[in-house]
Parts: sequence; C-alpha cells; structure tokens
Amino acid sequence: MSTPATPTLQASSNQPAIPIVVRWILVGLALLLVGVSWIKQSGVQLREADAPIVWKKALHFEDGSHGEILVFDATQKHIATFEGEQGFLRGTLRALARERKKRSISGEAAFELSGHADGQMVLSDPATGEAIHLASFGPSNAQIYRQLQ
Repeated sequence: MSTPATPTLQASSNQPAIPIVVRWILVGLALLLVGVSWIKQSGVQLREADAPIVWKKALHFEDGSHGEILVFDATQKHIATFEGEQGFLRGTLRALARERKKRSISGEAAFELSGHADGQMVLSDPATGEAIHLASFGPSNAQIYRQLQ
C-alpha cells in the first residue's frame, strides 16, 4: 500500500518572509514615532520665530476690593480697571501665575505685554519664560489686552 503524497509547503531559503524594503520602512516609522513622542514629552516647542517687537510694556495686575482687576504700569500708575467676569483676562493671568507658583517664584514681578511688527501681541512672564500669544484666542480676546497698549 502506498500512501498518496501530500503537498508540503516549503519556504524558499532565498526569499525572506518580509521583504527587506518593508522592514526598513517599519523601522523608520518606529523611529519617527519615538522621535515625535520624545519631542512632545520634552516640552520642546516647534514654531516660527516671532516678528520683531515694536513696543513693550511692564504691567502689574491686582485684584480690587470688589472683584475688579486693577492694572498698573511699571511706575505704579493706575492705567485700567476691568470689571465683571473678564474670563479671558483672568484665565491668562491665572495660567502665568500658576507657573510662578509651581516654581516657587514671587508674584511681585511685572508681566510684559509686547506688540510685534506683524500685529501680534504676547503676554509674557520674564520670571518663568512663559508666554501667551493672545491672537491664538481670537481677535475679541486679544482686544482686551490691546486696550493696555
């Protein structure tokens, strides 16, 4: 009795299971993902450089006795009062103040409001190096700070 021959699958020793080009593409993608992940977690910000600064103003912000926000310039001259909720103004100031608190930096130093040649305005904190590009939140929100120019 003879048994019928059953076909057997044999891998060719010349041909790898995954072509070499596909392997290199997969390695490249893996390295790209690791690189992007590292950049995001390291806090490195990739963005274009700001246009030249046209004007800069040091500002101190204080809470008033009735919930208003009082604004003073570098000479301690009162230059503005913001009443009501002022959500955007309070939010941006809280963000900068939170960074100072995290780093145990006094809240006495002034913030800087700067206007750039391209029309952009930036609220920055020289004590921490943090900056908020106000136009990122829309023209109506940036207008609040434009009053302080």
